[in-house]
Amino acid sequence: MALKSMTAFGRTSHSFEGWRLTVEIKSLNHRFLDIILRLPKRYSPLEERIRRLLREKIARGRLEVSVQINGSPPGVLALACNWELARALVTILKNLKAELALEGEVSLAQVASFREIIVPSEEEVDLELLWQELAPLLAKTLEDLQAMRLKEGQALLDDLQERLLKVEDLLGEIKEIWPVAYEAARERLRERLQRALSGIEYDPARLAQEMAIMADKLDINEEMVRLRSHIDQFRHYLSLDEPVGRRLDFLVQEMFREVNTLSNKVQEAKINHLAVEIKGELERLREQIQNIE
Repeated sequence: MALKSMTAFGRTSHSFEGWRLTVEIKSLNHRFLDIILRLPKRYSPLEERIRRLLREKIARGRLEVSVQINGSPPGVLALACNWELARALVTILKNLKAELALEGEVSLAQVASFREIIVPSEEEVDLELLWQELAPLLAKTLEDLQAMRLKEGQALLDDLQERLLKVEDLLGEIKEIWPVAYEAARERLRERLQRALSGIEYDPARLAQEMAIMADKLDINEEMVRLRSHIDQFRHYLSLDEPVGRRLDFLVQEMFREVNTLSNKVQEAKINHLAVEIKGELERLREQIQNIE
């Protein structure tokens, strides 16, 4: 079994030829796969490659990915000026001076000290060389993340199996009680019909037929069989080595539906109490399933 939690964290760093690369990935619960990527703008051509790599490894969850790229390889000394930003900055500083009646002139030092005015020339960056180093780092971070997801998943698996056993035990108690409770319900129905028809002529055969139809509507055997089938299917999904979170969530909804139908049919207090306990365990199952890939 390889159940995976959606909650985990991975971080790795690597230095080579003047570069310092750091990758952080945090995964959280989410119904689908949602990737939020923070990557320096100048390296945006690598974004789709990064996303593709993430999609190959992760099927479900919210991924918050930070890729930090600092430094430059030896020999990359060319610098460029962001003229548009520089002109905008000078205009703002002059307007600020005039508006607030400030002394002094706008200086080169003020403009040059502003972040991203003077930057390494983008055309000098060898993206292919960078990707050769970044791709294995991403893979290693994902490997660490998956290891944590598996560890957390094992804890979730243990809890789910324990709660599933409780649901089975409670269903077993209902099944044991039901034959006697069903006969009692049929007897109460028979008595109500007899009181209602007291003093009225009626066809005994027709009455028996109508009573059989009404009694069948009180029977919960079908609900118990379907609930048992859902439990078996749930356990089968837990054994699969693939993402099963959404399928488990669907099964729990189906289990809730069967238990609610069962409760509405039965007037036996003990069975209704057991049904409430089953719904409590199903609610806990549903809460845990939200953490599963």
